[in-house]
Amino acid sequence: MNQLLYFFNPEHDLALANNDPNFVPPQSAMTLARDLEMLPVWYAKPGSKVLCRNTHTEWLTGMQSLFPDLQHIDTVGTESSFSFSAAEPWGWDPAVLKQLASINSQSNPDLLVAKEKLLKIRELSHRRTAVLALKYLNSIGVSATPALAVEIKSEKELDLFLKNNKSVVFKAPWSGSGKGLSWARHNPTESHKGWCRRIIQKQGSVMAEQIYEVKQNFAMLFCMEKGICRFGGYSLFETEKGIYRRNILLSNHDTEQYLINSGIPADLLLNVKLGLLQFCQTNIAPFYEGVTGIDMFVYSENGITKLHPCVEINLRTTMGYVARIFTDRFLHSLSSGTFSVDHSDTENGLWQQHLQDTETYPLVIENQKLRSGYLSLTDIQPNSQYRVSVFIH
Repeated sequence: MNQLLYFFNPEHDLALANNDPNFVPPQSAMTLARDLEMLPVWYAKPGSKVLCRNTHTEWLTGMQSLFPDLQHIDTVGTESSFSFSAAEPWGWDPAVLKQLASINSQSNPDLLVAKEKLLKIRELSHRRTAVLALKYLNSIGVSATPALAVEIKSEKELDLFLKNNKSVVFKAPWSGSGKGLSWARHNPTESHKGWCRRIIQKQGSVMAEQIYEVKQNFAMLFCMEKGICRFGGYSLFETEKGIYRRNILLSNHDTEQYLINSGIPADLLLNVKLGLLQFCQTNIAPFYEGVTGIDMFVYSENGITKLHPCVEINLRTTMGYVARIFTDRFLHSLSSGTFSVDHSDTENGLWQQHLQDTETYPLVIENQKLRSGYLSLTDIQPNSQYRVSVFIH
């Protein structure tokens, strides 16, 4: 029987930058993939399977008893041989394509993603796509767009840029989750320049843009399926030095009201949403199926609250998307909370924290919805170093 197969490959951003089917991720990424491999059960479509390296039968049975909607989700081992009609990894890259195609010799790679589309996905995942989206918003009269990021392709261009810009952040074209950033909050040093030269040598260019006084990070989520783009909701999240920390779990309506109360006009949010919907429909949906998260932020400039409507475009599943789906499907309508990725290097540290949180914040379920308390969205073992946790109040 054909199945829709989900697979958590958090090393996707690194693999996309490497662009080699034989890419071997660093140990930290492999550990993250191992510990969070059950995360897709929370956003997978009914009747689909989640590809896992380990057995999580007891944990999954427990979650299915709490949330009956999960009873239509099953797991399959990496050593199994079965047929699937389509796959939805965390993100598409040459390495995951090779992995999924090797599961079953009868599985046609064309059912996964055509190689031409894979090349287009990598092209669209370049940070310059965010600049193209900003230019499009400008062309249709959305007036909130800030100064555009600059793509630098040589040391000469870098020196010219630095003559007129003293507080900038440099970004590798292919990177994610706060990686591939170099912050030069004052005059860039030789260390910053050396970092840029290495990125230009490896990836062909480096993106540079001004540093903003960020007040609130958020994203608009878009879903591409069969050439059609639809709006998938909001993700309200927090970062530290560009690195993702956590999501705030609110309904789409409450998230929008929060942004409006922060000083962003409702009509501006609507115009940005409609503009990006059209941009994605024209430029992304024909080549890619899956989630697209477009990061934005509210910032202050000379005491005035403004919106940066397109900082980054992620052609992959995001933690914000998981948080959005979890909120919509499993969170009680009268509750809110936080969603975060937690890490511990200490032996048994995360396991002990899990036991403590379970006791301190008891779980309350009402009508198959999470009302309050702590819940780990991934199976925690004594050797786990990562978890995805929600704390609901």
